[in-house]
Amino acid sequence: MLGNHLLRADLLSKEQLDEALSVQQRTLKRLGDILVDGGQVTQPQLAQMMRLQTTETLYKLFSWKNGSYEFSQEDVDPARSTFDPIRAESVLLEGFRRMDEWPAVRKKVPWTDATFEPLKELDTRDLPSIDDGGLGLDGGGESEGKPTERHKLIYKLAVGGKDVQKLVDASRVGEFEALKAINDLIEWGFLKPVPPPRGAKALAQGLRKGGKTLARTGALVRMALTLMFFVATLFVVKFVAPQLGSSRAENPARRGAVARLISHDQLVRLESALELYRTEHGEYPQTLRALVDSQLVTDQDLRYPYREQYYYRRSQQGFVLLPPLD
Repeated sequence: MLGNHLLRADLLSKEQLDEALSVQQRTLKRLGDILVDGGQVTQPQLAQMMRLQTTETLYKLFSWKNGSYEFSQEDVDPARSTFDPIRAESVLLEGFRRMDEWPAVRKKVPWTDATFEPLKELDTRDLPSIDDGGLGLDGGGESEGKPTERHKLIYKLAVGGKDVQKLVDASRVGEFEALKAINDLIEWGFLKPVPPPRGAKALAQGLRKGGKTLARTGALVRMALTLMFFVATLFVVKFVAPQLGSSRAENPARRGAVARLISHDQLVRLESALELYRTEHGEYPQTLRALVDSQLVTDQDLRYPYREQYYYRRSQQGFVLLPPLD
């Protein structure tokens, strides 16, 4: 877990992390000690990331709706601690504050893959290095309408082209503080969020980027394959089926068979769109109309090749999707 934090914060390369993990398996030493001894990270960097990892894990517990908690009071050994101990009272107060402010913080930028467009310049020349500890993790204070060092750091990373998730990782201030700074910069007119592409546009972009987006979501892969089968089915219906004998009007049975063939591929396509919607929103939609609103499918897709719309409802196991009784 610590290694992933260091990797996402651009403090380590994948090769350096793999080498350190290999040494850890042989020596059973702590990963942080191996990295400091090897010169891959400094002691202040390690302390900063260890504290960040601890606080981020603790604060995420406050988002749980239910759960079992166990508290064990033990003496703290300063010699084994990489960073200064955190008081339980501080964690509770900060956790409750984040619970209150989190919905508003997430509202302006709900996408982790959104990027930003600078609207006006913010001077970042006097910004200290993140490694100097000047920015801190809890030392941002109240901005009172004026950009702080934390705002300048977030602005610098945003105009560098990083999306929200990469910006959060590289800033080393934690998700809540990073998103709060982003909200301030948007409100003050320094940044404009650029939503990520959705639907067919996202699929095309993912294909152009060599499948990176497809590998990340999985659902887009299914959608791409579905589109291929869908096109192949249309080819069969348009060019092959008319040559098999009588016209559609003269052969209702064949017309029904073709419709079932098309509807099978259409069901797979709608299922892929539903999975993609769940990936983006965390749950399946209430109705199929939400897929159209999200530009994942068209209005015609909800009923093609029938006159009536496909039957859909959410269930505890996921969803039920059936062709209409046409």
